[in-house]
Amino acid sequence: MADEAEQGGGGGGGGGGSVLKKYGPLAAIVLLAQVVLAWVVINVTVGDKMGKREEDEDLLSQAQTVAERQEAQETGELPYYFTDPALQGITANPAGTNAQRYAVLSVELGLVGEDDGKPIPADELPTDEALVAQVPKYMGLVKSIVLTKLRSSYIDDLENNLGTIMDELRDELNQQVLDRVKWDEDGKKKVRIKEIRVTGLVIQ
Repeated sequence: MADEAEQGGGGGGGGGGSVLKKYGPLAAIVLLAQVVLAWVVINVTVGDKMGKREEDEDLLSQAQTVAERQEAQETGELPYYFTDPALQGITANPAGTNAQRYAVLSVELGLVGEDDGKPIPADELPTDEALVAQVPKYMGLVKSIVLTKLRSSYIDDLENNLGTIMDELRDELNQQVLDRVKWDEDGKKKVRIKEIRVTGLVIQ
């Protein structure tokens, strides 16, 4: 009986070994597949995040460059204030007055310029050939736009919101006049109105 028990125990050990031999390679393959799958998932997700992070950093860098350029323009030197007889004593009947009241407006154009992305110093603008040649030619059109703006404005706005009206007028003049002027052959030079300074306003 003891011999039979020993033989039975030995048979169980042999069966366990045969199971390991049978399923061991399969388990190794499954484990390898899991490792490969994990590597793919990590590379895809982390790679996408890294690519998006680099793209976000590029966009942030561009935004910072634009903001720095705008800040430099906002806090830089004063513009060149251009004046012309056409911009003095512009008279019109404001909106809603039924031609019973009138306003007399005098302004100067605060001009800034750049050449190939580099700011032109304000003290050089009065002698800039393109500006000297071009700006006076459009004073009739500029006066017409100023006159139209004055006629469409109400007395209360002229008295209380003059700054806002001048900002709107600046944008209109840039869009309708200065942005359409060809300042040089290669299009690298630009002249724009940074602000409009009111030198006189009479409302009667």
